[in-house]
Amino acid sequence: MEPQIVIRSNWLTNKPRTAAARASFLLALALLMLSYIFIAGLYDAPRWMAATNDQVFNKHEYYRAWTSLFAHGDFGHIFSNALLFIPLGYFLSSYYGYFLFPILGLFVGGVVNLLVLKTMPPDVGLIGISGVVYWMGAVWLTLYFLVDRRSQPKRRFAHILFISLMLFAPQTYRPDVSYLSHLYGFIAGIFS
Repeated sequence: MEPQIVIRSNWLTNKPRTAAARASFLLALALLMLSYIFIAGLYDAPRWMAATNDQVFNKHEYYRAWTSLFAHGDFGHIFSNALLFIPLGYFLSSYYGYFLFPILGLFVGGVVNLLVLKTMPPDVGLIGISGVVYWMGAVWLTLYFLVDRRSQPKRRFAHILFISLMLFAPQTYRPDVSYLSHLYGFIAGIFS
């Protein structure tokens, strides 16, 4: 008789770190505050937070790839991102640690912005943290598939496909949305 492997626990069956809730709350608060500063035009934020191809690559203001993550066009934009940003941030940092999120997540978000800005006209602005949100979703789903082996791979893949279509496939087309940053963020999340 051949021994049978039974998985009793993994990272996802352990209790989440409670400190991650505070860190997730503080990061969400910073996101909301910086977005408010941008929307309200305080501290001349619209001038230094948004990113364009010209500002980043011709004027060498690379920091904008990261400051633009915290700039949003309106409160509807920030709250639509926050709906997934807050819980995914909590889950990623509580189960996998702060290096994965927020450190790696925000770094990759800036890199994704650099790639997207390369494809944009010189004077079109890029703002928002949607690429990071899509990165977070893809990281969570990929790690779920790779780590939680209590069910069959086909079943886990079906879960991932269903959740991806429900949460990350666009429902409508809006010309002011950078779907390329969503796509690049999601792809980067799979490979992260």
